[in-house]
Amino acid sequence: MPKSLRRFCQSMASPEVNSNDKTQIIDPESKMAEERTFKMMVACVVFAMIIAVLSLIISFVAITMKGTNQYNISTGSSGTGEISSGSSEDKIWMFQIGHYQSNTQYLDEASGTIQGYNVDVVNAVCQIANKNCELVYDVYGNCWESQVGETARGGFGIMARWYDACVGWTNTYDRARTFRFSDDFEKPVLNALWIKKGGSLPSFPDLAGLKIGFNDGWQADEHCLSRYSDLLRGFDSSDSSQVLHYVTEEDIKTALVNDEIDVFFASIRSYTLDDPRIEILWNPGENRCIRGGLGMMMQKDQVELETWWNTAFDRLRTTGQYNDICDRLKTAHGDQPGLDPEYVCVD
Repeated sequence: MPKSLRRFCQSMASPEVNSNDKTQIIDPESKMAEERTFKMMVACVVFAMIIAVLSLIISFVAITMKGTNQYNISTGSSGTGEISSGSSEDKIWMFQIGHYQSNTQYLDEASGTIQGYNVDVVNAVCQIANKNCELVYDVYGNCWESQVGETARGGFGIMARWYDACVGWTNTYDRARTFRFSDDFEKPVLNALWIKKGGSLPSFPDLAGLKIGFNDGWQADEHCLSRYSDLLRGFDSSDSSQVLHYVTEEDIKTALVNDEIDVFFASIRSYTLDDPRIEILWNPGENRCIRGGLGMMMQKDQVELETWWNTAFDRLRTTGQYNDICDRLKTAHGDQPGLDPEYVCVD
């Protein structure tokens, strides 16, 4: 109880009396004064109890909030989708991952986890670096967002630091203005214009009046296609009647087959090469939109992450373990569509 409150209560409980008065007469007014004094004492005790309870609550909340930074990491093995290490650090490195349904990133329905080459690489690098890491599934738009008629920009998830990096993103000129990238752990890809199998575009390379599809947030977007203006005509990246976005690769292929679009622009990857319904209309032979291959995409101030990741990945590449990871593209992940190791693994 605060000293001022204690003194007040004591004064109320101990009224002054005349020490020379040998005879004390209890009259009604004196009795009422005693009742008031008793009530004040009860009020003081109740008030003190309330203060004590509030102090306990505040202390408990403070301790609980401090404890939210502590995590337990499940023990996992390479390829399980769980990342583990023996690190004693409190820091948990959170990495976003999605699923292309290819052998680099895919959702394994049996285990309910994301699997693939990217998962195997992250697992091995974190173990070599002795770091606690955790994969977090999220949509790709929360790493990089591209809307029709707008400048592409960083996604809300990584900008708000929901995670420390996004796994397996192409290092492009547009993204490099916003983000830092690790060294490549996948080779760069080429892009192409795709049409229906057996179809044609008589006006090509004039794209005026054509509806062109793009995957939302992918490196082969309308801004990338604009970099080929010396080879193509009639394309306006800000024209919403010409530029149409689709969330997934299956969405864009279905739109092409159903004649919702005339052509789409996308990477030359397994999901396009392996589909008998479509074929390449035009392959420029170079990717003018990229600075490098695929790696970890992170905020500009993540110098520590970039340093330990690159150091550990360099060590991984010199071991037989990296060869095993590359082999798993055809063995452990061979039931998924995808490119062979020589087109994925870095030299």
